[in-house]
Amino acid sequence: MIKISDHVHEVGASHPELCYFDRLMPTEHGTTYNSYLIQGGKTVLIDPVEPEKKEILLQNLKDLGITKLDYLICLHTEQDHGGSTPDILAAYPGVQLVSNAKVAEFMENHIHIPRTEFRIMEDGDSLDLGGLKLSFKSIPFSHWPDNTMVYLEEEKKLFSSDLFGSHYAAPDPSQPDFELQIKEAQAYYAEIMMPTRRQTRKHTEWVRELNPDMILPSHGPVWHDPEIILSLYERWTSDAVTPAVVIPYVTMHESTRLMARYLAEKINARGVKADLCDLGLSDKDLRQTAGEALYLSVDAAAIVLAAPTVLTGPHPSMMFFAALMNGMRVKARFLGLIGSYGWGTQIEKSLIALTERLKGEYLPPVLCKGLPRDEDYAALDSYAEEIVAKIKALPPEDILD
Repeated sequence: MIKISDHVHEVGASHPELCYFDRLMPTEHGTTYNSYLIQGGKTVLIDPVEPEKKEILLQNLKDLGITKLDYLICLHTEQDHGGSTPDILAAYPGVQLVSNAKVAEFMENHIHIPRTEFRIMEDGDSLDLGGLKLSFKSIPFSHWPDNTMVYLEEEKKLFSSDLFGSHYAAPDPSQPDFELQIKEAQAYYAEIMMPTRRQTRKHTEWVRELNPDMILPSHGPVWHDPEIILSLYERWTSDAVTPAVVIPYVTMHESTRLMARYLAEKINARGVKADLCDLGLSDKDLRQTAGEALYLSVDAAAIVLAAPTVLTGPHPSMMFFAALMNGMRVKARFLGLIGSYGWGTQIEKSLIALTERLKGEYLPPVLCKGLPRDEDYAALDSYAEEIVAKIKALPPEDILD
């Protein structure tokens, strides 16, 4: 529990032991389910928590002496936001549910609370708390269609739902590690916000114009200086890229690893940064290694997949990453493929099909039969030269510093 101001407390729950959010996204530093209590003339709770952690929320409210809630505002339906709504209704009879129409629709399906139980707020509507006022703003597809923000006008505090969040449960929530918060905000963006980058950019522009003094997301530490996270989101959601190449790879008998390392070395030697990411590490779950590669890919100008052939198709680990990359709609301008095969291969066809939603230019692959020979390394030299030339030919306005 954190006191944010005389009127606002964060009363949600920390989940530091969580390893994977939605059984998919690695959460090395856990996460938090932020729930905000606002006390004016009326008492408001914003977003109850994941049901697994409901007792922490209820105890925090008890510790603050809360015997009555006037309003429960649901900003988003998913269980890590709205899952404990029935428990709040049971603990505080008479509390009025408040949401936009889309949340009310979804709550009926996912939490089995009739939409008729909700007071529906449109964009720009305000909830008068008696001396304080909360205004509502829908932010569809950041990341679900129902996500909503509310703004405490008198204190210039924006409760931003999933937008601007991070999966980071700091040991001392009032003093998070700043560098770690930034890193986890990028990882969070990569796996949650990046698929809806264009919509998220519009919502970020709206927040920039609003100019809040503080941003309070539903996950991770609050942003006391909104300029930091707004600048990062403006960067990540832009079409511009960093002059860098990411090479996710998986190898079975070292041939593909030799090719990936050689290509990275030659790209680096030509003045463009190349990051290798081994998807097949024995001491890490594939979700972790794929998450790291996706994190590196947020702004990268080019991504080169390096994979061996298994039964004429790509190694399954690369198929997983390609599908993930496709679903997250990375903005890389150039997409490449290298790898080794035994007697025949169809990996180019398979990986193009798995990444059909991506807009980057596909480069002809460099594939070798067995262990790479001198002519294969020569082809990789030319590949490095081509990739670097294409990146350096991008207009200055398309390049991030």
